[in-house]
Amino acid sequence: MTVDFFRLKVLVVDDQALIRTLINQALRSMGVRPEAILQAADGASAVRTLDSRQVDLVLCDIQMDGMDGIGLLKELRCGQTANPSNLPFIFLSGHADRSNVLAAARLHADGFLVKPPKPADVEKAIELALTKPRPEADPFRYFSVATGDAHERNANLPHAATLLEPSAFEDSHHSTGILKPLEAVKPGMVLARDLTNLSGHLLLPKGTRITATQLTALRNFRDRYGVSHLSVLEPELPGQA
Repeated sequence: MTVDFFRLKVLVVDDQALIRTLINQALRSMGVRPEAILQAADGASAVRTLDSRQVDLVLCDIQMDGMDGIGLLKELRCGQTANPSNLPFIFLSGHADRSNVLAAARLHADGFLVKPPKPADVEKAIELALTKPRPEADPFRYFSVATGDAHERNANLPHAATLLEPSAFEDSHHSTGILKPLEAVKPGMVLARDLTNLSGHLLLPKGTRITATQLTALRNFRDRYGVSHLSVLEPELPGQA
């Protein structure tokens, strides 16, 4: 399989404008269209981009303020963006220490490029990432991976970014929820009870807004999770207070 660089859409994430410029130039020399190269200066901006634009590949720095590169990859792998959770992801780093390498491996990163990267190395890494078999799109397998400061406060909550504010959840007069088969659950519905797997391990806490990626994983991996129904909040009807 050969990579069609002309059709490639890439997100470059780095807090150094110079590195983004160098990567941009390298990508353009490979035939990537300028308008197909998106940029973000930090992890939070990258998440917003991945929520609004579909890309084929992410090239990302590890050390960034706020949400770092490992945190961004975890958000992606856990299905917290609008892009596929098994999207190819390559790290740019001058700090490939052991903890980062281990976390990246557990999150199925597709490689490391030492900064500043050589164009030939960028091209080789991209070709390898886009031609290797992809991991299963299973967002629940990644939540236990420890990440940086931006995520430590929610280390035991696999998808805290989708949680309702506690007061909003507890004040709901539908908090008892209704039991629905997976096929009847729609993205955006809210869990009324903690969701656990067959061994009792927490998959999603109550108050989580279910995403399409999470539903797909639960449906595709029924044997692994043993989940056939979800307890969700009943939608409020017009005129109800």
